[in-house]
Amino acid sequence: TSIVGFLMERTYLLSNAPEPRPLIRSKGLTTRVLAGAVCASVALIGMLCIIGGAPVLGGPAAVATRSMPAVSCQSMPMRPSLMFNGQSLNKLNIRPQSSVSTIKEPQIRIDSPLKIEAVLFDLDGTLLDFEGGSHDALNKVLEPFNSTGKAALTWEMHGTIVGRRASEWAKEILEQCEITPDVLTPEKYVEMYLAKMPEYYPTMPLMPGALNLVKGLKAAGYKVAVASSSERLSIEKKLKFHPELLELMDIVQPGDDPEIKAGKPAPDIFLAAAKKLGVKPENCLVFEDSPFGLMGAKAGNMYCCALPDSRMPIADPARFADADFVLNSMEEFSLDKYIEKI
Repeated sequence: TSIVGFLMERTYLLSNAPEPRPLIRSKGLTTRVLAGAVCASVALIGMLCIIGGAPVLGGPAAVATRSMPAVSCQSMPMRPSLMFNGQSLNKLNIRPQSSVSTIKEPQIRIDSPLKIEAVLFDLDGTLLDFEGGSHDALNKVLEPFNSTGKAALTWEMHGTIVGRRASEWAKEILEQCEITPDVLTPEKYVEMYLAKMPEYYPTMPLMPGALNLVKGLKAAGYKVAVASSSERLSIEKKLKFHPELLELMDIVQPGDDPEIKAGKPAPDIFLAAAKKLGVKPENCLVFEDSPFGLMGAKAGNMYCCALPDSRMPIADPARFADADFVLNSMEEFSLDKYIEKI
């Protein structure tokens, strides 16, 4: 608006100038009309450039972010063949601001509050922000045995092992990394990995909302438990740095107890936890971050709240289609709205 006003003001001054100007040699009517037409055209072009978002002056530095409301890319199609300095703007990585949030919308798939007696929590990636440290440790152990000397475990590969027993995933990782048993056995890999992981435990935080949710559940009279595929010793080492959370748990169900015949996606771990708590499986709600954990909960006839890790391909919502809730974090779980105590 200020630019257009300035140009209109100059149009008036030029057409009514008392003294000749370098580009206007006459005060005649024709000249004044011509000057007014030229300046009006310039003003119109300026307005169109401002509205269209095209660069008007200067080099690349002139393409700056202006103070304006955010615009969704989906609601505003990109203009084809828009050129700047001989290049397409599409190739300059210039994007309109977007108001679309990167946070996924929580999915609540129940019609009324669930009737619940107990809540079971997976540990790694659910209660504890474990997977980042785990990913690093899995790669560090592989480095000396990798032909390139670099970590070979990708997040895609990592996504296939979350929630499963070490005896199951170690062999698969080594096969995918093309490391043969004569170079490194699955058993040795697990041993080295477990020896490496304690370095990460002191700095592993709880997941957002985890402690507050468990406190709320206990205060409301629900039974709560850890139900993890990890070995008991490993669970104890991890929760040593979170004593307040550990003290709230009624039981801790590890994956290496004798009664656990199969790990997730089998329901053994969850069923064993429910039995120790003295509750029926159908009256349990499970919190899980992996599709294997979800499958285990459903196989045990339990409700499940899924908390996908966005770093992994398994965060694809389709992998959690059977979950009763799919949330970004436990902060989104409402005790008052989603469950009722039996």
